[in-house]
Amino acid sequence: MKDKSEVKSSPKPMFYACALEGLRKIAMDCGYALAIHGTCASDLDLIAVRWKENYESPTYLVTQFFKELSHFSFGSDEVDIIAHSQPETRFDTHIHYTIPIIGDWYVDLCVIV
Repeated sequence: MKDKSEVKSSPKPMFYACALEGLRKIAMDCGYALAIHGTCASDLDLIAVRWKENYESPTYLVTQFFKELSHFSFGSDEVDIIAHSQPETRFDTHIHYTIPIIGDWYVDLCVIV
């Protein structure tokens, strides 16, 4: 059996799991399906894929994610979302956002439209 000092624990996966349901509901309301990829060990890697014919813009989706995650970190709605999320277009239909939560905790979101 391992000694207590040998056991490594990280609260990140548990936090990301708790935050996921709120983000999933937001994505669904915005017309996207939300999927996890990765281990959630360092960040929460998500893919949002357009699921409905009528859907909100990726910027709107990210704005709603920021509002949801701000309950845990920002404490204010007065955040420059574009500056904080550093959107990057990949390929023709993929927009990648990095949404900071606190410290080195963040959501990596790829929106596919």
